[in-house]
Amino acid sequence: MRNSILTQTLRHIGWILVFVSCKTSPTKTLSIANLDTTVKATKISISELAKNYKSYQGQYIETTGQFYQGFEEFAIYTPKPFFGDRKGFWLESDMALAYDSLFFANANGRKVTIKGVVDTMSKGHLSMYLATIRRIYFWENH
Repeated sequence: MRNSILTQTLRHIGWILVFVSCKTSPTKTLSIANLDTTVKATKISISELAKNYKSYQGQYIETTGQFYQGFEEFAIYTPKPFFGDRKGFWLESDMALAYDSLFFANANGRKVTIKGVVDTMSKGHLSMYLATIRRIYFWENH
């Protein structure tokens, strides 16, 4: 009888341990592996990109900035200066980048690193941005 109770207890504890160990934290990084290993993106600060974005037209870049999404907003920004407005880039991910809305909701207001192509011909929603960063194939939430 004692073995039976111990066995049932261990099974119960084991089930709980399996349940807890199978619980995963939200994904922090998304990437299209074949692009991330073959495309050479130029690493540039978001502030430097904001100053010289026209010279990066059509180039793959890697940058880190503050991400915000909301009604008519899906963009990455420079740090907000004490006076003046922060500068931002509209974002468009590659169609093959697998994500869900919860991934971006968890990133809202946080620092993110992205890799994609600068498109100075597109200024994003209502042309309110410096440019668009298209075909984003790498995204990391910090």
